[in-house]
Amino acid sequence: MKVAIICPMEEEIGYYKEHLGLTTSEVVGPTEIWTASYEGHDLIVARCGIGKVNAAIATTLVAQRQPDLIINTGSAGAVSPDRQIGDIIIGEATMYHDADARAFGYELGQVPTMPARYKAPENLIQGFLDAYHETELTATPGLILTGDQFIADVDKVSSLYQTFRGAQCAEMEGAAVAQVANQFGIDCIVIRAISDTAQQDANVIFDEFVVTAGQNAAKVTLSYLKHLN
Repeated sequence: MKVAIICPMEEEIGYYKEHLGLTTSEVVGPTEIWTASYEGHDLIVARCGIGKVNAAIATTLVAQRQPDLIINTGSAGAVSPDRQIGDIIIGEATMYHDADARAFGYELGQVPTMPARYKAPENLIQGFLDAYHETELTATPGLILTGDQFIADVDKVSSLYQTFRGAQCAEMEGAAVAQVANQFGIDCIVIRAISDTAQQDANVIFDEFVVTAGQNAAKVTLSYLKHLN
């Protein structure tokens, strides 16, 4: 199977570089792309950069290589008060929290003519849950929010949690990756590890734990690929 893995930041892609022996680096605009083989799969690994536009550019470039599956991994800030630093969120669905076309009859978070939520296939969700059981990490399926905002305000986090039922975390790329994958008809799932919470000093905590969060998300992904036929 041909599998694409997209990560926003260098800190989040480091685990893949260390464990996959990535080769054939290619740079197209803001996107850096490597290839590798792992457990019988052909991998495309891309660093997209931060934010929705960078994520969409990278996913479009990757989609043109016709992968069977796109996995977006990295870090995120907790939205649910139950989530702790290091927890894994398996994206049952992703959606934007900063899109608002309700004046035209769309749902809050829905880009006009696009789905309100980008749902991952059930087999992918279950596969990642099974992979989690082989690790020491805490994994929870749920909704992942995306927006071009780093959220470090307790009141903002509380508002997101109350507005978007089931929201577990917020980040800046996942729904954009999922939207492009949807447009190309490619299966997609977003996996995020919690790097910070608004209850603490989020910008300081993020700097301290982003590498660990990226590693945790990557560990689950590689564990999943071992069992993927």
